[in-house]
Amino acid sequence: MTDKNIRGSGGAPPTPPTPYRAPDTLNSRQFATIQDLISEGEIEGFATASKEGRTKGTTAYNNAALKDVFLNETPILKSTANSASPADADFNFQSVGFTPRFGTANQTSIPGIVSSESTTAVGVTVSSSSAVTRQITNTNVDAIKVTITFPQLQEAKDNGDLVGSSVSLKIQVQYNSGGYSDVISDTITGRTADAYQKEYRVNVTGAFPVDIRVVRVTADSTSSSLIDAFTWTSFGEIVDDAQTYPNSAYTSLRIDSEQFSSIPKRAFRIRGVKVRIPGAGASGSGTPSIDNATGRIVYPANYIFNGTMGAAVWCSCPAMILLDLLTTERYGFGTHITDANLDLFSFVAASKYANELVSDGQGGQEARFSCNVNIQSSKEAFDLIKDLATVMRCIAIWSAGSITITQDRPTDSSYLFSLANITSEGFNYTGSSLKQRHSVVSVSYFNMDSREMDFEIVEDTALQSKIGIVKKDVKAFACTSRGQAQRLGKAIIFSENQESEVVNFSTSMDAGAIVRPGSVITINDPVRGGARRSGRV
Repeated sequence: MTDKNIRGSGGAPPTPPTPYRAPDTLNSRQFATIQDLISEGEIEGFATASKEGRTKGTTAYNNAALKDVFLNETPILKSTANSASPADADFNFQSVGFTPRFGTANQTSIPGIVSSESTTAVGVTVSSSSAVTRQITNTNVDAIKVTITFPQLQEAKDNGDLVGSSVSLKIQVQYNSGGYSDVISDTITGRTADAYQKEYRVNVTGAFPVDIRVVRVTADSTSSSLIDAFTWTSFGEIVDDAQTYPNSAYTSLRIDSEQFSSIPKRAFRIRGVKVRIPGAGASGSGTPSIDNATGRIVYPANYIFNGTMGAAVWCSCPAMILLDLLTTERYGFGTHITDANLDLFSFVAASKYANELVSDGQGGQEARFSCNVNIQSSKEAFDLIKDLATVMRCIAIWSAGSITITQDRPTDSSYLFSLANITSEGFNYTGSSLKQRHSVVSVSYFNMDSREMDFEIVEDTALQSKIGIVKKDVKAFACTSRGQAQRLGKAIIFSENQESEVVNFSTSMDAGAIVRPGSVITINDPVRGGARRSGRV
């Protein structure tokens, strides 16, 4: 008997592949428009953007400015290789619209800010063979908002896959029966199993009546497996806000709900209010200029002020900022104080000292005093004047019908006092308590890089060996420089420990007519000096 081998295959049939379902990529989106008042008065602009870009109103300016606009502590624009080309820009947020105004007296309104809106339902399906048209007769309308809705957008394949599709459409406008023209062409691509809405804004720029028409470009679906029909849901008649808000710097920011779940916190890095600076000096001694990088006023060598102020520009000089606050009517004391009530020469002298270059403690140089502050609330007049004056180590004095400022800076003695021109009580000396002296000062200032409060610690190790570690906390008003905060801490330690004695005496009227608060005087006291070196003949 012959053996025969029978071979073959069997078993269960293969499992069919699982149908593919494309992700739902279409989500209805909403946009929010936010207006922020930045400043009262005309400002220079944004810190990064060039002045040339601002003057021309180009895309270059707007792109660069977005590096200075922060949403939830993050700049909108990360970097730009060529600010004139949006394609070269690297954005942290997409679909953000930004329009600034800089507080000029003749600035125009920002378009796109809705004052009122009236919505009318349409509810008609748009087919490739039958466009849908509506007419606008309200001559107050500035724009039309068109809303379309896709109940679904998807296609079922024979193998069970569920994929997306693509539909192209146009919105056309006709002014006063002059013929239709395309204003918007769009293609919706993706998949959605539920309703998807999209809004379009069409600005009205011609004569009334205005006919607006929605056209389907993609051919209508002829298969039940492809669902891509859409309807024109409604249109809104928009009247924009025509307010120009003269002399107020403000911005309009348009954000996408896809990027933000709530209204973000906004912050702006700007070059602030323009203020007057000294004009051309006497006898051809030159004209001050501005360092655009820092706002420092650069005075020519041997500059002589002749009493004439120049044009308003952006600067960080505390003396000129204080002068502007005192004389401006809109946000300052200008209704009560004019240039005639001020000793302008004392302001310019303080400005020259404040803008001298000193070491910044990091190997570079900077202005001795700079003022960068955002005043957001009302304040007692005297307190605000005092705060601004202390930025440059000054005090404000009302004397002989005018306001003058005196500054703690190296200067010559204005008067000599001795036993010959004071009363018989002589000089009375009192010293300060050791508890009022400090060997460590912590100065808080606003760090422009981190955009939060930072601290600079200044120590005197030699003094610590005498009185120990005695700490003082100080807030540096209007300070954004680590070097300036460091100099303030050193000045506090020096004055507390070197200017530790107060002398009291009474003198005659002739001395009182010369000496003012802040003046430097010389005292010759034979009791302290051991010899009499001055007197009257």
